[in-house]
Amino acid sequence: MRDDFENIRAERDLPYRPSTSSSNYAGLWKQIALGIVVGYSVLGVLSAAGWWMFAKLALSGLQITSQ
Repeated sequence: MRDDFENIRAERDLPYRPSTSSSNYAGLWKQIALGIVVGYSVLGVLSAAGWWMFAKLALSGLQITSQ
């Protein structure tokens, strides 16, 4: 029995052309929006923690007494 290698080819029938309609930056706006939201949230938490520490230190020497 003889092997038939006529149907096995390394080259393509059509020349390879990458699709130009889809952009490489298609999901970039989602990443930018997510970065803004996460960054703003982290800065808000750090700011709240900083103000809490400042208030705790500033009010630690304050003593309220009733007369």
